[in-house]
Amino acid sequence: MESENQPLLGESSSGRKKKTAFCIIIFLVGVGALSAAIITSYFLYFKYVIGLKVLALNCWGMPAKVGSEDKELRMQAIGKFIQKKDYDVYLLSELWMRPDHETIRQLVPEGYYMTEVGDFALSTCDGRALPSFCSGLAIVSRFPFIEKEFLEYSYHGSIWNPDGEYWARKGAGRARVEPHPGFIVDLLVTHTCAVGPTYTNAYYREHQVKELVGWVDQSNADFVILGGDFNTDPKDKETSYHNLKEAMISSMEEFFLDIKEWLCPRRATYGNPKNTYSYMYAPVLYDYIWHRSNRWNMIWTNFFDVPFLRTLKGLSDSTSTNGTKEVSFSDHEAVTSSLFLWKSIL
Repeated sequence: MESENQPLLGESSSGRKKKTAFCIIIFLVGVGALSAAIITSYFLYFKYVIGLKVLALNCWGMPAKVGSEDKELRMQAIGKFIQKKDYDVYLLSELWMRPDHETIRQLVPEGYYMTEVGDFALSTCDGRALPSFCSGLAIVSRFPFIEKEFLEYSYHGSIWNPDGEYWARKGAGRARVEPHPGFIVDLLVTHTCAVGPTYTNAYYREHQVKELVGWVDQSNADFVILGGDFNTDPKDKETSYHNLKEAMISSMEEFFLDIKEWLCPRRATYGNPKNTYSYMYAPVLYDYIWHRSNRWNMIWTNFFDVPFLRTLKGLSDSTSTNGTKEVSFSDHEAVTSSLFLWKSIL
């Protein structure tokens, strides 16, 4: 009976060896599969991901008689800033006048491309004496344009209001580029109806944004990037910001996860305390960069900033030791975003 209860030592040792060998094989297969997955993912990431740096700026290009200050000085400064080639794409709004457009175009660096006035405007656009029937939109790009198109809003403000919105022809300028073989990107720049002195113009702006979202939805590009002056703050009691957020992702909101980090005076794009022209007004967030991807592609924000761009202005009656002072590029602050674009192989 005792011999019947004794363990079979030979068989047990052999079984353990087989189990050990099996575990080692499984482990090695797992390590190999994991290594292959890491190498493949690494290869696919760097092969199918590109970076794109974007800046959007309202240039405050209204004629001096309509209210802007230091326009010629600022346009020169904007053009020279673009010459530095710090960004791949510049989305410009309120570049109303043809001479100012030409000033910047002359300064565009070699290897960059700029849309013409007529690319994003009606044939009736003046732009010499007044901005009547113009859009004021332009795009400067490191990449050549495949397509260019102006999409005019159907709503233009009231003819009875003194803000001149009715006489402008605002809309969206669309330029298609291919920053890397197979990466098709639609760049859109826009400028919506401005807030009036005693009224919001929300009715017109809401309708414009609905049209804009419709144009974005119609894009068959791999990626869509939209920037400009939207004249609406996230806190406003209108649907504009909400409708944009339903269709696209705000780079600022994506990067600064805490609302206190982006919805604050130091990141206001109009009425910013550091702006030399609009510091006296209530700080609001009007300028944005939005993005979205189509199909299985992905796009995300790696970095976002509200830079304080300035240039030097000479003083006729010197109140400083060197006879100059710093002035902002515009009454708006620029917004910048560093984006990563991932193209699916599917």
